Amino acid sequence: MKLRFFTLTLFAALLALSCGDPEPAPAPVTLSANPSSLNFDASGGTLDITITSGIKPDISCSDAWIKLTEGSYASNSLKLSVTAQENTGTASRSTSIRIIGEKQSLMVSVTQGIPQVKLSVDKTSVSFDRFGGEASFTVTSSVQPTVSSDAAWCGVETGQINSRHETTVTLFAGANRASAAGNGTVTVKCGNESVSVKISREASASIPTASAEALTPEMVFNAMGPGWNMGNHMDAIANGVAAETVWGNPKCTQSTFNGVKAAGFKAVRICTTWEGHIGKAPGYRLDEKWLSRVEEIVGYAEKAGLVAIVNTHHDESYWLDIAKAYNNTSQNEKVKEEIFNVWTQIANRFKDKGEWLVFESFNEIQDGGWGWSAAFQADPEAQYKVLNEWNQVFVDAVRTTGGNNATRWLGIPGYAASPGFTITGLVLPKDYTSANRLIVAVHDYDPYNYTLADPLVRQWGHTADPALRCSNTDEDNVVAVFDNLKKAYLSKDIPVYLGEMGCSRHSDADFPYQKYYMEFFCKAAAERLLPMYVWDNGATGVGPERHGYIDHGTGAFVDDKAKELIGLMVKAVTTKDPEYTLESVYNSAP
Repeated sequence: MKLRFFTLTLFAALLALSCGDPEPAPAPVTLSANPSSLNFDASGGTLDITITSGIKPDISCSDAWIKLTEGSYASNSLKLSVTAQENTGTASRSTSIRIIGEKQSLMVSVTQGIPQVKLSVDKTSVSFDRFGGEASFTVTSSVQPTVSSDAAWCGVETGQINSRHETTVTLFAGANRASAAGNGTVTVKCGNESVSVKISREASASIPTASAEALTPEMVFNAMGPGWNMGNHMDAIANGVAAETVWGNPKCTQSTFNGVKAAGFKAVRICTTWEGHIGKAPGYRLDEKWLSRVEEIVGYAEKAGLVAIVNTHHDESYWLDIAKAYNNTSQNEKVKEEIFNVWTQIANRFKDKGEWLVFESFNEIQDGGWGWSAAFQADPEAQYKVLNEWNQVFVDAVRTTGGNNATRWLGIPGYAASPGFTITGLVLPKDYTSANRLIVAVHDYDPYNYTLADPLVRQWGHTADPALRCSNTDEDNVVAVFDNLKKAYLSKDIPVYLGEMGCSRHSDADFPYQKYYMEFFCKAAAERLLPMYVWDNGATGVGPERHGYIDHGTGAFVDDKAKELIGLMVKAVTTKDPEYTLESVYNSAP
């Protein structure tokens, strides 16, 4: 029994020795890369990485400018060669190499710098004439440069650096109203480097007195009456940008003006809004496409044999806001700079056109109250002082361009283009001609309640139903306005034209009174040598301002009633029969 017990005990001991605790597993190899990041200069090249991994790692990079070349994997180690292409761009770049080992991963960052290019410019000086304009120079630099001008008259626009490390810098110089030349410096910086470009602007030339034949009311009437307004057309505007068709009229064509001429008109007023097509200060460069379209339309008028008027129209609701300028000196000066620059560019574009082209400074400058605001009524001289200054800047801008602009006829409107406010406050600008070449411009929709109001007074004139007309002195009121203009201007050999007039379309039942109004108004104006331009906005539908006469796209009358009304207008102006007088028109009232 003892021997058996000993044997069992020995066997258990031997068994315990043979089945002892297992040896611990070896620790996994830590995935690592040496170095842990790479940095290449712009020239690129190849750098090596030693990767330690318990298994052959999976290595990748998604960027094409990096190439990976793997060596053999042995003893938990792999050599990786990383090749970077040359960086010819203007920005540093970076990527990552992804390494996946045994249940481990890591990222090796790779960066590359840019070529170091010495900062330089291709011009060291830029000169402008007195009309300003645009000029450019090229900067060569490592990265995007910063550019600034110390001259208030010269603005800077910096382009984007290209792959050749070149940046185009455009300078915008305003036209010079001052008698002194301008000088300044444009500074270009890139990092710690800096270079400069000297800039200069020619002084404004004194405007010589141009020899001219005196402009008389009869000359203006014979050349301009009757006239047609292409309204709600080039003056149409939406979202702050003038556009030809946004108010519903079709594009104008040569046929438009051929039709206007055939209808008996001698002149066309091309109402033009420039808002949305004027560049930023100080250059205020006009959009070439818009200016060229105006030029094309002016060419239609020339080919049709019409006198043409070009103006700034609904700009009064935008940059020509007198309400913001009359009591703010700095704002007023800013507006005058813009007027000078805009009209300098328009005048230069048309300086070779003959006297059949007339420039009109503005349309209906007023503070929103049409002369009846509390501010204007309290101190009309404050706003009129500014408007008179603006008209002078307009004349200066046109005359300084020379050529035919030295003696071109210029239209000068008063406050709100109102005949009454014009007479009381307009001061004609100083001209630079030996004889007058300025024309006073007014608008007359008299009486407003009959021609424009909503709802319209139905009838007009001494034979109208007293309950349906404005007053019992309708005709006398119209004549009084014209006689006041005659006394203030025409009797002094200063011409005047009615840049806008007309009457919204009335009902069929009341149409005879509208015909009478048109004939009486135009005959009264004609007898006083006041050429008149009928307002045509193309509208023929509903509402109080239906002033459609001629299709703006084809030149055809919109309907027979339009043809009849225009026929009466032409008759009132052109008929020379001594029996055809204002009295005879009065006596033929419906």
